[in-house]
Amino acid sequence: MWWWILVAVGVVTLLIFIGFFALIAAYVLGFILLYKSWNQIQDGYQKTTPGKAVGFMFIPFFNIYWQFVCLLGLSQNLNAYTKRHNVPAPPVSESLAMTFCILNICSIVPYLGLLASLGAFVIAFIMFNQFKNASAAIAQHMGGPSQGQMA
Repeated sequence: MWWWILVAVGVVTLLIFIGFFALIAAYVLGFILLYKSWNQIQDGYQKTTPGKAVGFMFIPFFNIYWQFVCLLGLSQNLNAYTKRHNVPAPPVSESLAMTFCILNICSIVPYLGLLASLGAFVIAFIMFNQFKNASAAIAQHMGGPSQGQMA
């Protein structure tokens, strides 16, 4: 009878490991998208370089400030780039990026953090999808790969 407990614990442990590795993969892919999106709009008017945008996100405590520069700045710079170069791209919501950054900070607070994390999780999908769509439109306008090839 006790072996059922071991099986149940093993299944739960397996699910935790799968979730952990899925989370790591999501972070890696998100940072790759951020780097490529920042790299794509380098025309002299942007706020930062792609290396700084991603690299400074790994500095403890400084990344609390830097997420505003990286994510909110990317949404502002993507919109400005598409206007400057007349790219027919869907606009990236700056308020969505600001909301994500604020919820991300609120996720540190006990009890409130669970709700804030869930909200940030949902908003992150929407925000990164907007980054992808704007970057795909810019790439297509520049003669790069189409959206079907980027997905």
